Amino acid sequence: MKILLIEDNLGIKEIVAITIELRWPEANLIHTRLGKKGVELASTEHPDIIILDLGLPDIGGFEVLSQIRGFSDVPVVILTVRGEESDKIRALELGADDYIVKPFSSGELIARLKALLRRSQTGETTPRAAEEPAVKGKLSIDFSSQKASIGDRPLKLSPREYDLLSRLASNKGMVLSKKTLMEEVFPEHGTDTRFLDVYINRLRKQLEEDPDKPTIIVNEGEAGYKLVD
Repeated sequence: MKILLIEDNLGIKEIVAITIELRWPEANLIHTRLGKKGVELASTEHPDIIILDLGLPDIGGFEVLSQIRGFSDVPVVILTVRGEESDKIRALELGADDYIVKPFSSGELIARLKALLRRSQTGETTPRAAEEPAVKGKLSIDFSSQKASIGDRPLKLSPREYDLLSRLASNKGMVLSKKTLMEEVFPEHGTDTRFLDVYINRLRKQLEEDPDKPTIIVNEGEAGYKLVD
């Protein structure tokens, strides 16, 4: 188990290191304070999960995230003092899997990391049927392998994106409320539906010919979302 921490604050580094040592002793922490080195370590060390600060001394955390997403789907947790909504949305749109604002509790950090890792390693979702149904036009989902495709093009989905899509597909034609989807897919974020909206947009970019005029995943006002039957 490898955890890569990209963080220039040595105080935070020590807190994370002690937290992992006490609460997750089987994990091995790799650390760098530089963004460029972090990208290199993400490529060469193949970590199981990455904790990334946004304020780094050489290149910004957003750039680090963008570069990592160019070659890896490793779960990335943003750990930062920047709690502005615009920063959260930008991080999620660039491919971050979670966003934690400092100061943080050690229990919350470990719980978030382990939850993401379970999704990444086991594809933890609600059990589905084994068949591969045609869901909408060229969109199909293989519930046994937990993969989806548009025609012959496989979709590049994170575990959380697959979880969201499969829940919509299993209830195709039905509106699932934002509250329900938050409870099932993003339970650690309470009622903050911004995470859901960003992930819906990420799915639309892969599914829709025109993401601004969706025909596969549509929203019913503020009620919620549905996958069109």
